[in-house]
Amino acid sequence: MRMRRWPENPAPACGGTEVHDHRLLATGHHLTLHLNRVVAYDTGLAVHLALTAADPARRARHQTRPLTDPQDLSARWSYLDVWLDVIDHLVVADPYRARPDVHAAAAGRCTYRTEPQYWIPTESDVAVRAITLTAEWREIGLEPTLATVALVRPVNPRRTPSRF
Repeated sequence: MRMRRWPENPAPACGGTEVHDHRLLATGHHLTLHLNRVVAYDTGLAVHLALTAADPARRARHQTRPLTDPQDLSARWSYLDVWLDVIDHLVVADPYRARPDVHAAAAGRCTYRTEPQYWIPTESDVAVRAITLTAEWREIGLEPTLATVALVRPVNPRRTPSRF
């Protein structure tokens, strides 16, 4: 049985309305996870996250390749796991443009930052009022975190407002 996934697709190149802005989702020893923004389009929602990790980033073995085989459970690959729930559909989300950035700093410390974007198609006629986001990356110390994000205004996928 295949697990449903939100696809690794980009949001539309233009348009959209910001329906939620910056929010701290999780913080831990040497790491933070932020929701940068949620943007609504006629065909779906774009969710932008940012994760920064210091020394624990070394423990994870990062690969910055596209996710070509979702069934690849190799211990050599790890990344931020994200599940997004819109209108009672909790689905694994594959990142688009993860933008990894690793910096070596003084005293041998390492900082890792990634800014993944997620695309959630909304084909239903039901207005979306909130999304539920679950994220974890145990390999670097991010335990599962759950957040419900209320949108500034309900998003009807057929009639996304162009301005507030």
